[in-house]
Amino acid sequence: MRNFGITSLCGWLLISCSWFCLWVLSYYFIMDPELAILLFPFALRLGTVLHTPKRYWLAVYGAEWWLMVSLAILLEQSQWLSVIVASVISVPIIWFAQQYYYGSQWRRLCVMGAVILSTALLNVLVFSSQILSLQMPSLQVLGAQDAVLNTAPLYSLWMVFLVSVTGGLMLVPSCYLIWSYLFQKSWVPLTVNLVSKPIELRSRHVVIYVVLFALSIAAQVGLPEELRRFAPFCLAIPIILLAFRYGWQGALLGTLLNSVALIAARSGVSNMEITDLLLSLSAQSLTGILLGMGIQRQRELNQKLRHELNRNHNLSRQLVKAEESVRRDIARELHDEIGQNITAIRTQASILKRVENTPMGESCASTIESLSLNIYDTTKGLLTQLRPKTLDDLGLEEAIHQLVRELECEANGISTTIIWNEPTDVDLDLSDATSVTLYRICQEALNNMVKYAQATEARITVTFEQDVYLTVKDNGVGFKPEETLRGFGLRGMKERVQALGGEFTLSSDSGTQQPGTALHVVLPKL
Repeated sequence: MRNFGITSLCGWLLISCSWFCLWVLSYYFIMDPELAILLFPFALRLGTVLHTPKRYWLAVYGAEWWLMVSLAILLEQSQWLSVIVASVISVPIIWFAQQYYYGSQWRRLCVMGAVILSTALLNVLVFSSQILSLQMPSLQVLGAQDAVLNTAPLYSLWMVFLVSVTGGLMLVPSCYLIWSYLFQKSWVPLTVNLVSKPIELRSRHVVIYVVLFALSIAAQVGLPEELRRFAPFCLAIPIILLAFRYGWQGALLGTLLNSVALIAARSGVSNMEITDLLLSLSAQSLTGILLGMGIQRQRELNQKLRHELNRNHNLSRQLVKAEESVRRDIARELHDEIGQNITAIRTQASILKRVENTPMGESCASTIESLSLNIYDTTKGLLTQLRPKTLDDLGLEEAIHQLVRELECEANGISTTIIWNEPTDVDLDLSDATSVTLYRICQEALNNMVKYAQATEARITVTFEQDVYLTVKDNGVGFKPEETLRGFGLRGMKERVQALGGEFTLSSDSGTQQPGTALHVVLPKL
């Protein structure tokens, strides 16, 4: 109970000071004491109550009511009772709106918009009786035209609605930003590590705010008189810039800066100009918030898409690693089992040759031995396709040299150069999937080179930095780009590289004076 009393007293004092300062600012802008209440002070109370627990509402409303009563007595404005009535009647609207005020920012902003519009219409309804009662005596005594000139002050219904909407659009979202920052953020306890950490002042952001604010004031003051009416439209530029950079929060900040510039430069103007300025502020606030929300929503979707892409890449890497692990295990098992069985078959065939002296028996034994050797050779080729054994035995560099010898590149007239850039200060702990992929790409490229390229020179360059860079070039006849989609070799390699999060580029200079093919691959080491 003690904490509740202290919190209520502090809130009452804070709301009283803020309310009075905003009333002075509004009065300085529109030069009408009663209408000034509906601009910023009324919106302050609206935004504060919407984000405050109901048990503290009495302190908020009490601060507003005693200030309105005090100002009414001080300024001898007895008709201010309608403002207090509008404040009291708006309580059920906010009570009902707070039941749905949760969830995403879109939902909260929609509830804010509904509350601002509802209270603005309520203010119009409450003030309509007062405005009509003030106009009736003038219409009875004066002519219609004189009555309009005499009784067309800022208390018109249109101005009541416009002032209420403008103040709500500017301050209610601002209250949400303050509430979100204070009560929705995870605050780090003040420890020794936090105290010793240097404070990073984002000076660039501060400079941007100051420059935009100075340009806003310059646009309001420096334009010629004939262009003064178009000055508010120039204020949309900083709102758009801040909305693009910081979302709807930045658009709202730009609107607040513009409003300060307008109040500083346009005080004491005519009623028509004030109407234009209020319309401009309302349009800029609404446009900026919607534009910022659209940009922020797009960024959230891009971030979600980026997260899904990273997740898919990680899943693809795991699938490739699982595939290579299964291939390695199957190749090892097949090699051990089939090798032992072939050896046993050949041994039995040799025994049969020595035991069986008939020509038919020797012929059958020789046939069995020959077939077993064919099975061994065929299985060895399949095992090489399934899992390159030389890669496990010799390593990647020696495996590529062995691959060049197995494909008989020199015998086919292709002079092959292997450049292996291996810096001493970089860890070359390649993952199994990366090593196998690099080997398979070299195997596919050299195989195509021997069969189709008609090349005489080939160069394989492997460079190790943060990633692994592989380049395979030849001086062959090249190819047409659409031909690469027909086969499964290069296309399969490209999909494999992309699954590992790498880059695959294949270019050809077919039909030029210096034809050839260049294959560039970038792969992560892990």
